[in-house]
Amino acid sequence: MHYLSASDIAAAIARHELTSVAATEHYLARIERFNPQFNAYVQVYAEQALQQAQARDQQQQQRGPLHGVPISIKECYLLAGTGTSLNYPPLKNYRGQTTSPLVQRLIDAGAVILGKTNVPQLLADSQTFGPLYPTANNPFDPRRTPGGSTGGGAAALAAGLTSLELGSDIGGSIRNPSSYCGLFGLKPTENGHAHDGHVPPLPEQRLGMSVMNCTGPLARSADDLALAYQVLYQPTAPTQPLPTLKGLRVGLLSSFHGLLPGQAVQHGLARMQQLLENAGALVAPVNIDQHLAQRIMANWAELFGFSIAQNLSWPIRQVFYWKFRPALRDSSLQVIAPLKRGLSLNFKHYTRALYERAELINEIQHCYQPHDVVMSATALGPAFEHNHQHRRIQLDGTAVPYMDYCFPYVALYNLTGQPVLTVPSGLSDSGLPVGISFAGRHHDEALLLQLAQLLSEHGVQFTAPELSSASS
Repeated sequence: MHYLSASDIAAAIARHELTSVAATEHYLARIERFNPQFNAYVQVYAEQALQQAQARDQQQQQRGPLHGVPISIKECYLLAGTGTSLNYPPLKNYRGQTTSPLVQRLIDAGAVILGKTNVPQLLADSQTFGPLYPTANNPFDPRRTPGGSTGGGAAALAAGLTSLELGSDIGGSIRNPSSYCGLFGLKPTENGHAHDGHVPPLPEQRLGMSVMNCTGPLARSADDLALAYQVLYQPTAPTQPLPTLKGLRVGLLSSFHGLLPGQAVQHGLARMQQLLENAGALVAPVNIDQHLAQRIMANWAELFGFSIAQNLSWPIRQVFYWKFRPALRDSSLQVIAPLKRGLSLNFKHYTRALYERAELINEIQHCYQPHDVVMSATALGPAFEHNHQHRRIQLDGTAVPYMDYCFPYVALYNLTGQPVLTVPSGLSDSGLPVGISFAGRHHDEALLLQLAQLLSEHGVQFTAPELSSASS
């Protein structure tokens, strides 16, 4: 039952073929068994979840679309009375005084909250480790990361320890974990704000600046992604209904900032292109010149610096900078100076960065105008081995800088604010998932969700890892 979709669990509960208590007990037993291997959860609410499930089973009226379905939420979301530390020692003892509106929407829809999932310190990494929580491991290979910062949630989904996950994304934090764990993920059009119950900004500090932040779901199926999006947000009609893939105009961004994906990702892109073209879609190349790509990455780094710096004292900002400086110096992205400007919290730098961002968004919109969606890599390769020192990552026999491997193809769309769908493209020769991303027009999530459904009908689906001989 652990790989049933949330949609199927909800339907079985509605038909009285399954109880919420039975589903919750199943997941709690599985968490107890497998979580020590993967460290996907950092808080498990066993007693509260069972009480919640019992109440769902007794409720006969006003049942929501997730009635009785056990789910997980990323540790950074406020849930009254529970911890939200961001794996950051100064917040070790913090307990939420309120509940995130997004979490409340899931609860109001009938969901049962199993617990909170693992995150890296301050959500600022493409892997999941830190001083407070154990390192999260990838169910496809525990020597590797499930990604970050929604790494724990992705691991929980891939290991069958939850049915849905509420994640967030400012630099690939939904999309990289989805790619590394073979999941469906949606980074909506930029939607993060100071009142959505996501931390950062740090709780109770009444800070309102939000830029490039996105909240969104991860799931094992296209149906569940659409269901979660419907519950969490106000769906809109697609700008172009998509009954079939025939005639869909797909741009292919095969290189960005001079960085070509590795063979596993190129094979995934080729499989996806063949599927699309066989179904009648029209695939054409997209090019972003090197100068424009450099401007995009510099602007993203500066705005990311502002976003995280507003929560931190000057000494902590310096510690943060020096922690990542070796990886930044090793990278081809040339983002050290922009990041330092962002960490300075200089208001004139901030307004100039926003001015530059508006120009860059306009240029990408013009570049993408002929296409309905644009397909690209998510990361340069599959999940990499644990790498707490941010050293170079081996890719097809070459050592690639850490920042280059993880961030360019995802940071591009945090900068532009576009919605992005990530879908599994199958496994690499070494048995690791590879996720492909599709960027849409602003506020056209509906088209991306339709695309996910159509791709699913053509065989794009989650592949479960082999955890052990007794894990079925």
